[in-house]
Amino acid sequence: MACHVAILRRPYVQAVLAGRKTVESRLSRTAVEPYGCVTEGERIFIKASGGPFMATAVAGRVASFENLRPSDVATLRDHFNARVCGDDDYWRTKRDARYATFVELRAVEACAVGPGYAKSAYKAWFTLPDEASPWLEVALTAGAVRNRYVSVGGRGAYFGAEDFTLALPDGCAVATGLYRGQRVRWRGWGPYFEAHEVKAGDRVRFVAAGGGRYRVGFVKGDR
Repeated sequence: MACHVAILRRPYVQAVLAGRKTVESRLSRTAVEPYGCVTEGERIFIKASGGPFMATAVAGRVASFENLRPSDVATLRDHFNARVCGDDDYWRTKRDARYATFVELRAVEACAVGPGYAKSAYKAWFTLPDEASPWLEVALTAGAVRNRYVSVGGRGAYFGAEDFTLALPDGCAVATGLYRGQRVRWRGWGPYFEAHEVKAGDRVRFVAAGGGRYRVGFVKGDR
């Protein structure tokens, strides 16, 4: 799996957050990212051009096209633009594109953080290893819910240190670490599972906040 940074003009980011723009399109004359680089289920962090990270989404269906002609681009516009929300200038500049990628945006949320990446004046999409993501989501098994624990499996390296601090949804902060590199040592999950009506298949979300601190949230399994 990978994660991605997609840079969009601010009006398009706002359209994503408002639910009007549900597909991100990338058309180019060469096979550059995200062509062939994005897979359904991967997380996309959306950054405003020249501005901050503003949103995140999960890639849904991905449609890729190659060897395009101007007539093909026109056909793609007719098919996708109700969800892409591109203006006339956008499609005019893409008329001679040879490659196209359309990525459905699911589970959109406002988000003020994103991965670190090597900036380039010539790129507006970056594909990164999953470890670069500031988010980690772990699914809870029935046993974890019943016995009130959280295990991150083989992804303990995400925390980057032996000890760290969890910032919980109610504002409490807990200093903890991992037992054998997998299970969070803290034993106070029970009241939070109950308050958030956690069930098997739901996920615990950790968001890196800097300085060894991680914000904790709970995500329903159908998101």
